[in-house]
Amino acid sequence: MSASLTIAVGTTIEPLSVGPISQAQIAAFADRSGDNNPIHVDEAAARRAGLAASPVPGMQIVAWLHAAAARFDRAIDVTGLSTRFLAPVAAGETIVISGRIVQVDAAGGRAVMRLFVKTAAGVLTSIAEANLALPPGQGRA
Repeated sequence: MSASLTIAVGTTIEPLSVGPISQAQIAAFADRSGDNNPIHVDEAAARRAGLAASPVPGMQIVAWLHAAAARFDRAIDVTGLSTRFLAPVAAGETIVISGRIVQVDAAGGRAVMRLFVKTAAGVLTSIAEANLALPPGQGRA
């Protein structure tokens, strides 16, 4: 999107597809983030916990949510992101992140984007809201 974009309630983002998410990607993220929970890096530990495969760390999903919101328009800053996890995303799955603007305060230079994470099979795994800081003169209710 360009800096001249007018943001309105209902404006949608281009979906972001991530995956298939490999066990190596999960292990690399867990290592870099200091997440030492064995279910993320040891498939046997994940199975003992009742999971079919190692789950993607929640913060890794949050990082992709942030990327989806930030790429909407480079002139917009993501100032906050809250996420509710509804179901785990397993190693080997592909996720699709979609979103839309649900609130605009043009006078205050703020907007809220609601984001959805679904597996390729259509299972809703997370819902998030990103707080956005708009550049001067951008947006309308």
